[in-house]
Amino acid sequence: MQGPPPVPADLRGLLGDAGLTELAAELGRPASRVLVISGDGDPTCHNNETVLRRAPRLVEEGLGHLDTVLRRSSSARPLAVSAEALGQIALIARYGAAWFRAIGTPEAPGSVLCTVHTGSGLPQVVETAVGTPVRALLRGEDARAARAVLLGGVTGVWLPAHRALEARWEPQGEGARVIAVLPAGHCGVAETNRLLRLAAPRCRGRVAQMAAALDDLSAPGAFDAVVRWSTQSAVRVDDAATHAAARLLLSALATFPEEFEAHAAGRCTARTEPMTGIEPA
Repeated sequence: MQGPPPVPADLRGLLGDAGLTELAAELGRPASRVLVISGDGDPTCHNNETVLRRAPRLVEEGLGHLDTVLRRSSSARPLAVSAEALGQIALIARYGAAWFRAIGTPEAPGSVLCTVHTGSGLPQVVETAVGTPVRALLRGEDARAARAVLLGGVTGVWLPAHRALEARWEPQGEGARVIAVLPAGHCGVAETNRLLRLAAPRCRGRVAQMAAALDDLSAPGAFDAVVRWSTQSAVRVDDAATHAAARLLLSALATFPEEFEAHAAGRCTARTEPMTGIEPA
């Protein structure tokens, strides 16, 4: 095979019927050249400003890169597509749009991949439908040992265990499809601090300063500054990454109030080693 097979002419309509409207719309956009962000390891890409001129092959791109490329024709704009989306396209083409929409919700049909960190052992990647109860995605012993659950990774929110286990898994927009358990006895403040430090390089707001404030909440004004910034930035900031970080911190304040009070008084009796399993990309 010399490359990906031709895309059927009715693919856009098929994807639209399946509820994948954003992907269908992308396939219909005018052709344009694509700037390669990183060509490391590719002999045809000499630097970060190389223009992609060849027609990528699905097999090569899938093996060598995180994403792959879909083309309608030699003149159409290459479209970066995740392996998950390519799998969904193949299944829709084989079984039809109605089959794909049989699970999930009207707003998010079909199945999605979700990474589950339980605080013990390796993280698991599971295929599930949007709207599945969080309890169903965790093993019984992990659910019972949970102090809190992080829904959505660094762009998500903390919930107390009893609320999270009754919630349904509904990832929002471009948020991470991650569920992470914080076991009992571990520090929610320390884990939130670590997550904010991971998020800070992508944010334009004062996220790094807030993470530094969490290092010593007993310092004069530190606790008040954290509360004030998270409350204001969660509703006012125009940077999506900073907004998500503020929302994460605000949810931590609501989920771990006793722990924040203890830190403000200069003490912490919980364990502070990383537990959610979320690391830098």
